[in-house]
Amino acid sequence: MIEGYDVEVKLLAVTPEPENLIERAGRLCWDTQDKTGTQPDRIQKWLEIGHESMVEHACATFYIRASRVLTHELVRHRLASYSQRSQRYVREDEPRYIEPPEIIEKGDSGRRCFKNAMEVCWGAYQQLLAEGIKPEIARYVLPNACETQIICTWNFREIRQIIKLRTSKRALPEIRLVAGEIKRIVKEIAPQVFADL
Repeated sequence: MIEGYDVEVKLLAVTPEPENLIERAGRLCWDTQDKTGTQPDRIQKWLEIGHESMVEHACATFYIRASRVLTHELVRHRLASYSQRSQRYVREDEPRYIEPPEIIEKGDSGRRCFKNAMEVCWGAYQQLLAEGIKPEIARYVLPNACETQIICTWNFREIRQIIKLRTSKRALPEIRLVAGEIKRIVKEIAPQVFADL
């Protein structure tokens, strides 16, 4: 759970020695390979002047459990690879959904309204399945609040962009929290690349 949202973010894989690879790529551009490892803030200096292409050589893969609302926004970041749990082939046998804490904070009537909507959606889904409708068609009645799982692989430049856009106060609260957790993780694995964020 991240600050009231029942979501999860896990790092699954990362390019080995990502900052070394990035510096080597950058040094090649400037023909300064002999200086590799001599300037601890070299990557940040390149980023400050807008030389970001070298950070594309390093990638990270994350597992995220969140709502379909979040994943609909997340997949707009197109320089990526995504694998998402299928509602076409996987039946939603039990109601699993993300309840925004903003609804809970508004009191019982808002929460009852939300819970009733979830019950109606899952009831309709189960009824359609019982009538022989395939899951790929029955899923049309399911809400965006459905819990889903997705595995995302992004290069570091795209992760920088995701952090910049999705940690903004204007971003959806759920994605802001997920992007904040991604930021925390990548700052640990590649502090030179993400220090300015």
